[in-house]
Amino acid sequence: MNSVAEMVEFVGLWDSVTQVTLSEEDDVISWRWTADGEYTSKSAYLAQFNGSINTFNATAIWKAQAEGKHKFFAWLLVQSKILTADKLTARNWPCNPVCPLCDQSMESAEHLCLHCTFAQEVWVKVRSWSGDLIAVPDRNRGLQD
Repeated sequence: MNSVAEMVEFVGLWDSVTQVTLSEEDDVISWRWTADGEYTSKSAYLAQFNGSINTFNATAIWKAQAEGKHKFFAWLLVQSKILTADKLTARNWPCNPVCPLCDQSMESAEHLCLHCTFAQEVWVKVRSWSGDLIAVPDRNRGLQD
């Protein structure tokens, strides 16, 4: 040890090591990306995409009793593929980033479907039309919740 900093680092390491308890049991290696804890090249391949692939089952959307254009919009919404201003800006495409309906917030799919004052009015009318079968979404929750 050539400096005070090295001595401090050594003492910190010593404190950490003295808290470790060793046992006579054999070590067990477990892979957390499979149910049985066994490593496979397939599980490693799939682990690198964990969280990046949407695994939503769109069957409910396609079986809904709605017009095709509404089903397609819902499918795009779930896939996060609607080209709203936030997406266009990320692609460096020219656009007006403010919501054209309320002129108060940045335009995003979440804003247009939940947070916009116009969207909230639509939800209230849908709730009334459905006889309170369809609830008004909570404005504080996002689309992914």
